[in-house]
Amino acid sequence: MEDSLQVSLEPGEQILWQGGTEAFETLDNTHKKSFAVKAIIGSLVAILISAVYVFAVINTAPINYFVFLVVFILCGIPAFNFLGDAHKLRKTVYLATDRRLIVLRDSVHDMKYACIHEAAFRMDRDGHVSLLCGDEAMKLKPEKWREAAVVGQRVTEGPDCHRFVFYAPSDPEALKDILNAHLSFSL
Repeated sequence: MEDSLQVSLEPGEQILWQGGTEAFETLDNTHKKSFAVKAIIGSLVAILISAVYVFAVINTAPINYFVFLVVFILCGIPAFNFLGDAHKLRKTVYLATDRRLIVLRDSVHDMKYACIHEAAFRMDRDGHVSLLCGDEAMKLKPEKWREAAVVGQRVTEGPDCHRFVFYAPSDPEALKDILNAHLSFSL
């Protein structure tokens, strides 16, 4: 990760703040309902597929077992993505430099301060404070902040920031002070 950091810094750029994601429970109050809905829908689809499979076997219909297996596995992906997102965020490093925000994970995502026209720190039901930058990020419900932080930035039609999220950064007050000094507006 240190190599990614050195490669991603521009000449003369200075790191002003560095932190990770504060400790959080994977299935906290903010995310339990979302996970349950995904797991229930996946389970219902899997039960339906199993019923079709049983019906086909009983009626001696020609069955492509591989297709059933693939569809059955696909039913669990939303729930497993949820768990994977939490794991990825625990390994995430957030940076604020004198020029931009940077997210280091498997790859580097960044957002220059000049591209950020709206941002806010918001708290979820579990007390985790997240940084939301851009019009799309500001509209997200708290249960979507983790997913948005994993997906990374979204810039469309020009240089403006539409969605860039730091999920539950450690020491958000220090980060807020730095951003207030570098953004064209106050948080």
